[in-house]
Amino acid sequence: MINYYDKNRFISKSELARLADVSPRTFRRYLATRRHILDAMGISPKAQKLPPAAVRYICEDYCIDLPPHLQDQQALNASPLRDIILACWAEDQFLVPQK
Repeated sequence: MINYYDKNRFISKSELARLADVSPRTFRRYLATRRHILDAMGISPKAQKLPPAAVRYICEDYCIDLPPHLQDQQALNASPLRDIILACWAEDQFLVPQK
């Protein structure tokens, strides 16, 4: 999935842990390994919600796909890739080869 990060949306650590399908404790341990990067972004270890720049980094680093309701809808709807993917899907071009 292509993520169009909402530049104005802060997302909580617990929500990101849920989206990553890991426990909050596991997610906190992951964040601890990236502390030097988050410190450089000016993010406190005690922050409950993460700013958009941190959300973008974490989603790319941890391979988290944001659901559409957490993305920038204007950018998502204007994407030419979205139209191509939807057209291919409609034509059943995404068939899984059978063994």
